[in-house]
Amino acid sequence: MPNRVLTLLSRWMAGAALPLVLAGCVAIGPDYEKPDVPVPDSWRNAPEASGDEAAAVPAEWWKVFGDPALDAFVARVHADNLDLAASLATMDAYAAALNMERAGLFPAVQATGQTGEDRQSEVVHGEMQYEENPAWLYNAGLSLSWELDLWGRVRRGIESARGELEASEEDVRDTRLSLEAAAVSEYVTLRTLQRQIAYAERNLALQEESMKIARGRFDAGLVSELDVHQAEMSLASTRARIPSLEAQVVASLNRLCVLAAVLPGELDGLAAPAPVPFAADLPEVVPADLLRRRPDVRAAERRLAAKTAAIGVAKGDLYPKFAINGQFQLSTTYSAKFFDTGAQSYFIGPAFTWDIFTAGRVRNAVRAKEAAARAALALYRKTVLSAYSECESAFASWRGAVRTLDALRETVEAASKSVELAENLYRNGLTDFQNLLDMQQQLTGYEDSYAQAQGAVASSLVGIHKALGGSVGAETAAAPAPEAEPAAEDVPADAVPPVPDAPAAD
Repeated sequence: MPNRVLTLLSRWMAGAALPLVLAGCVAIGPDYEKPDVPVPDSWRNAPEASGDEAAAVPAEWWKVFGDPALDAFVARVHADNLDLAASLATMDAYAAALNMERAGLFPAVQATGQTGEDRQSEVVHGEMQYEENPAWLYNAGLSLSWELDLWGRVRRGIESARGELEASEEDVRDTRLSLEAAAVSEYVTLRTLQRQIAYAERNLALQEESMKIARGRFDAGLVSELDVHQAEMSLASTRARIPSLEAQVVASLNRLCVLAAVLPGELDGLAAPAPVPFAADLPEVVPADLLRRRPDVRAAERRLAAKTAAIGVAKGDLYPKFAINGQFQLSTTYSAKFFDTGAQSYFIGPAFTWDIFTAGRVRNAVRAKEAAARAALALYRKTVLSAYSECESAFASWRGAVRTLDALRETVEAASKSVELAENLYRNGLTDFQNLLDMQQQLTGYEDSYAQAQGAVASSLVGIHKALGGSVGAETAAAPAPEAEPAAEDVPADAVPPVPDAPAAD
């Protein structure tokens, strides 16, 4: 008898092959086409590329600064950041969801079994006699269910799940890029604060020397006591600024610790002053390349594809669902006869279900999916517009920061010479102390602004790299989920391997 069941099952499988082959060309719902979006011919605010002012984006864009400490810190963020770990875990969940959708293409087989004491009613339809009541019942069997994807509903579900997974892969890239930019920007902030402290301490030394000169001239009876008090006032004002800057250094180090997922104090090695990172090379990217470079743009496009496929999944409920169902059971009250032919029962054959009346539920579900696709299209177009806007703003910020830095450099040089001349004049009694005091205070302010301008140039370069999508070739991305294989159980969660280093797909 089991052979007969297998024979019937093979016949039904063969009979199901023809409609499955015919259904291979049928997939309800709209086929996805990548939408066209307007792309500018050129950048409006990017500096003109000439000589070494423009360069190809390096494999790891932050290395344009040539700072080994920065490189090591970014590597640490890649390895340990918790936001990135959460993003990778979310991506794994979407990979598992894709495998679950793929499982719908294959038969689902379930084994059942039970044994226990069973008593039948003897007065349901009059008096009934049983040889043994209650009796010990032995029951085991297999059941099979296989939905024939005639309308492509399952395939559309796979297409939608794949789109969500690919969008999640882009989210991982976007998270990584945002963390890289945050890490470099915070590192620049730290070095900028340290440079501000260095300038303040240097000016503090200059003002201490001026106070000694003023006190010496006062002791000699050449100037009034006012010069001494003015020198003390200026010195105290400069000294008062340093504790605030030192507190900001501590706060910056703590923010770096959060990015690296370590407790405060574990990055105190970065507390040693170092130059503000600087790089003159700009990445050379044409506007048309932005759509393939920006992970947020690619994620929005993949979500649009997923929402489009979901329309087909919803429309599948408008059509009948055909399946092949089967069941084979062994049931007996005598354990010795468990495998006898008389203990066998089976069923195998086609079945269908069709939601004929649902009070508009199915059609409104389709309507909801179509609305979600329109919303995804609008968000995609907005993401593209925002990407170009961010690039133009980043270029404009770079140009402004560079011009400000150049102007402040000249200002600091002039102020330094003015302080030197004013001090010599005061030593020789050719000018009053107020003139020297004004020059020193101006130098202190200009050097502080100059340090901030150095940081602004570096930060604006970070903004350009982030706006342009970082380094496409350097992104570590998730490998596509493995193809599902026919199996008697769900694809295990560990079927998706750890995220390897691999170039991102265009």
